[in-house]
Amino acid sequence: MVSTEPDGGNRLRIAFIGRLTGPKGDIAKKLIATVFPHFPNTRFTIVGGPIADGLQALAGANVNFTGWIADLTPLFTRFDLVIASGRTAIEAVYAGVPVLAVGEARCAGFIVRENLAEVQRTNFGDCERGSRIDLMEIVHQLDRFHQGYRPDTGCYSELLANYSGKHVAAAVEQTYLDARLECRLGRRALPILCYHRVVPEALPDSKINIHVNREVLDRHLTQLRRRGMTPITFTDLLGDTPLPRRPVMLTFDDGYRDNHEYLLPLLEKHDARAVIFALGDRSIRSNVWDSARGEPAASLMSDTELRACHASGRIEIGSHGLSHRRLGDLSANALEHELVASKSALETLLGIPVHAFAYPYGEWGSREREAVERAGYAFGIATDHGALLTHDRYAVARRIIFPGTSSFGFYKKTSRWYPRYRRLLGRT
Repeated sequence: MVSTEPDGGNRLRIAFIGRLTGPKGDIAKKLIATVFPHFPNTRFTIVGGPIADGLQALAGANVNFTGWIADLTPLFTRFDLVIASGRTAIEAVYAGVPVLAVGEARCAGFIVRENLAEVQRTNFGDCERGSRIDLMEIVHQLDRFHQGYRPDTGCYSELLANYSGKHVAAAVEQTYLDARLECRLGRRALPILCYHRVVPEALPDSKINIHVNREVLDRHLTQLRRRGMTPITFTDLLGDTPLPRRPVMLTFDDGYRDNHEYLLPLLEKHDARAVIFALGDRSIRSNVWDSARGEPAASLMSDTELRACHASGRIEIGSHGLSHRRLGDLSANALEHELVASKSALETLLGIPVHAFAYPYGEWGSREREAVERAGYAFGIATDHGALLTHDRYAVARRIIFPGTSSFGFYKKTSRWYPRYRRLLGRT
């Protein structure tokens, strides 16, 4: 598989950059002895050290050694292609030079948009248990380059954003928060309940049944108190005050006016707290997303009512998006706007940080989960298809309460064994 010289007779200049000891040194030996001889008309430069005895003896006339170089920055632009992994690969990307990611574990290929996640996962080929370097794969990739293939470096800015100081600091904060929450919750289960409307009497014409009678909710709060369970909020989780022995969380989606009218008095009666996920677009006055499908129209809270809920000290406000749109239907830019603008609108209205986002319709995927994290939320809240909070803060499962949920059903859904019960039924 010996390639011809590129058009114009100019010899390609390719560098392998890395230490020449340990596994990386073994890779250098294999490249020099097995790969580089396939391309006699190419100038290969080995940057790194120490240069062990016999290493130069393996090299053909087209291979030269530089030894250690303290500052690689001016060096990169001298080459048409860099073979590297780990930090050196990132530095080459910063310089805008095409990179063939070859590390201690594997050849991860040219860095292009299609494999950005893969090269980062393996630290540019350095980390993957059980893998072995495929030398002929490296020969194949270099042959492509000699035949005129050039990787599109337009994705490099996207890659570099993941290694910026801001991104790294955010990742450290996320890791710290995960560990802190695990320490604060310990082995205590945190049942998170999902409600919607609170109504004075049953709604016989409801098609989707996402309401609960206020007398039933009163009994729920009474049962929780008798069982020694204390409702908390996401702000409580993020704070420093010790958590109660048996925490539980009550969440209400959409921000209905009946939450202000009936939920808030019940919370005051039982000295309890809850979370309401409201819309960021405050011009939406009713549940138009459901009434368009035949569900009875229901008014949403006004700005004044939402502020009153927050001011009570009993209700934390989270985001439910701008306008209750299906996130999976949105473009990347529209998704970002839905998450960032709703958070900003609610924070401006209430004058406090908004920590949690509830996925409309409970629908989420890896794209939506990652977007919620990037938007600055501490929590992404799903419905019954999700994980425990201490397993994944951006896909947190909730236990849905329906009009027909019995007292025993409520007891079951607030018990610590309920997730295991669902797994046994195959419903996770």
